[in-house]
Amino acid sequence: MTKHTAEARQDAADALEELLDALSFSSVPLVSVGVDWHSAKFTGRYLIDLGATRPDTARRMAKVLRAGAAHVEP
Repeated sequence: MTKHTAEARQDAADALEELLDALSFSSVPLVSVGVDWHSAKFTGRYLIDLGATRPDTARRMAKVLRAGAAHVEP
């Protein structure tokens, strides 16, 4: 079983903060995003729960991801 250290918890919190910071540039609101603190019991890692969102927000996020992906080298 994986030990759930303070470092692993901080890593998950930092990843969430990075995601929210990046999304803030594109005005994509994810109101129910958060760290699933219970997921590590089952997966060995803390997971970021993107939560539920409206269809229009999902489309805006898809547009932002496509635009960003166009600038990433394979």
